[in-house]
Amino acid sequence: MTDHGIKRVAIVGAGTMGAQIGSLIAIHGYPVAITDAIPDALDRARLRIDEQILPELHRSGIGTLDPAEARTNLRFEPDLESAIANADLVIEAVREDVDVKTELFGRMDAINPTAILASNSSSIPTRNVIDKVTRPERVMNMHFFAPIWVRTMVELMTCGQTDESVLQRARAFSQEIGLVAPIVRIESKGFIINRIWRAVKRESLRVMDEGVASPEDIDRLWMIFFQTEYAPFGVMDMVGLDVVRDIEWSYQRDTVDPTDKPSPGLAKMIDEGKFGEKSGQGFYAHPNPAYQQPGFIPKRQKEE
Repeated sequence: MTDHGIKRVAIVGAGTMGAQIGSLIAIHGYPVAITDAIPDALDRARLRIDEQILPELHRSGIGTLDPAEARTNLRFEPDLESAIANADLVIEAVREDVDVKTELFGRMDAINPTAILASNSSSIPTRNVIDKVTRPERVMNMHFFAPIWVRTMVELMTCGQTDESVLQRARAFSQEIGLVAPIVRIESKGFIINRIWRAVKRESLRVMDEGVASPEDIDRLWMIFFQTEYAPFGVMDMVGLDVVRDIEWSYQRDTVDPTDKPSPGLAKMIDEGKFGEKSGQGFYAHPNPAYQQPGFIPKRQKEE
């Protein structure tokens, strides 16, 4: 292992990203504690990790361990203090809410005085959540991407006071677990990829809301044009529609354009309990969404 000083990791938040981040780190041989204030969230994460995430990582050739070995590196801890007290790196992956994150970072700072404290958020710079932190020089953003076995990258960004050595330790650790790890050179809302992705996501939702086309047809054309396995609405289902909504509201707080508001169609779906993959229904029914089925994209006919 590289001399970055990170031997134990804790993940705070057992949702889609928390479970994937923890699994990626565990399959590379590191002990990982995953914690969540909601016991059911831990149970759901445990099931997703066992049935989907670790097998997908293994099938993708990622990591040094098989799923059974990686599973021994994971523990699910309902108590925040027990989960993070001895960690060298703590990664926060809770909902996109500045007040929630500010309170959480204050608690983490008090519990563990030495660990690197990182947020998986790309819509909320950690500069905005350090009001209750006494040691901001060890706070930063580490933004991972789902699905983590396909999008093997992480964006690193300072809180404005992050020590350079902390950024370099996080980068060395990220590279050791197989990720491309650029450091964002200046604070950027949405970092690099999500700043660009946000424009695609926003316009896709507008096309849907205006009745121009259905989510399925938008995705179908995207997949044909760009030759991809995923498209905007399928990706939003993977991320979680409530997370997409929270991110859009975060952008809205910073915008100067009064028309730049989150999608009413998206809000309606969330009100109906449709959150994407994690609820079994979003823009698509899950598992086995339509865009993964034969016939969603017609096979190209061979030229005579």
